[in-house]
Amino acid sequence: MTNPGQAGYGKAQTKAFYQDVTQRVAQMPGVESLAWASNIPLWANPVNGLQVEGRQQQSRADQLATIETTIDGDYFGTAGVAVETGRAFNSGDQETTTPVAMVNEKLARDFWPHSSAIGKRIRMPGEKGWREIVGVVRNANYTHWGEAPQRCVFLPFTQNYSDGMVLYVRSKGDPRDVLTPVQQTIHAAGPSILMASARTGRELADGALFQAKMGVTLLSVFGLLALSLASIGLYGIIAYSVNQRTREIGLRMALGATGTNVLGLVLRQGMALVLSGVVLGLVVALPVSRLLSGMLFGLNASDPVSVLGAAVVLLLVALLACYLPARWASRVDPSVALREG
Repeated sequence: MTNPGQAGYGKAQTKAFYQDVTQRVAQMPGVESLAWASNIPLWANPVNGLQVEGRQQQSRADQLATIETTIDGDYFGTAGVAVETGRAFNSGDQETTTPVAMVNEKLARDFWPHSSAIGKRIRMPGEKGWREIVGVVRNANYTHWGEAPQRCVFLPFTQNYSDGMVLYVRSKGDPRDVLTPVQQTIHAAGPSILMASARTGRELADGALFQAKMGVTLLSVFGLLALSLASIGLYGIIAYSVNQRTREIGLRMALGATGTNVLGLVLRQGMALVLSGVVLGLVVALPVSRLLSGMLFGLNASDPVSVLGAAVVLLLVALLACYLPARWASRVDPSVALREG
């Protein structure tokens, strides 16, 4: 993040600085493309006051919110955002030409679900004139992972000046290899301009996932504790049941039952209880899992593979908890069991 405005740069100086950095970085080895944008990925904030031509505002509180991002250069190619219809900004979009904008699929579908958004007009907060939509881009995440689709409007830097911009750089190889050289180049172009810490895409993604990771870690710890307690409890119940049925087990073995028969009997009774609990747990877990859907990215809260995996783990742990007392029961001496029972 660079902010020439804070360093006292005027409009002309700021534009010259952006242009100088663009030319220098573009010539660096390992750089595939670059662009400027007013927002850091996953750290944008919506603004209120978007107006759509033909839409009547119902009340003063009827404010349309949108993400507003000013861009310059090959932003969509660098950021990996596909242009679905229309065109991207070009050198013909200048201060003296028709004001233009690009919108994302969410905004286009909200207001023109049955027609093309190209050629329609919108007005941004604080502006007096209308902007013509020239392109529609694919939806992305603007404020955090897992967010519901949000409206987003892109404006060309040539028509929406900003004295604070973020430099996006797409590298040909490991992005860490160009991180320091790019910082040095920016400092050389503007020694008095302070820069925020440079980060790779991976680091930005990890930072945005920090809270979710902490939540998942805590849930995992609590889940393991719950699984341990449940296993100990199950073991205690089965062991108590076997102890109470020592005479019955001894009698069965005296009448011809083998150790394998006794082992299977205890395991069947214990696992029947476990299976009932797993089925009941699945019935309750599926609707409750929706509460955790905000912490899952690229995965459905009722993902069958995850649910099945959890059920299998529970059954395996329960099987071990049942097996230990069942194994002891299969080794009971019938004469001792009948005498002590």
